[in-house]
Amino acid sequence: MFDPRPGETSHVSHRITISGGDQLGLVARLSHVFAQYGANIVRLEARKLPEAEGGLYVTRFAVSIPPDRASNCLATVGNTAGALGLASHIEDSAL
Repeated sequence: MFDPRPGETSHVSHRITISGGDQLGLVARLSHVFAQYGANIVRLEARKLPEAEGGLYVTRFAVSIPPDRASNCLATVGNTAGALGLASHIEDSAL
């Protein structure tokens, strides 16, 4: 049953931006990584920038990662993006 009250996994611990060329299956791959580490995707935005802004594809994740798994999870996210030829930027979030 849906519970509209925010829980522990709705707290955004990190904001992750992945950018580069279009990569089929990117969201599925990263969703699998987050699931492996018990992380929750709180928000997701994916879009293609206008050609005037580089025409890159940008995917932004706001995630909740258990503190004891954050380091390994974020390293795996970065490695996954790098293996696909994509750039990643990760920020801790105080929100």
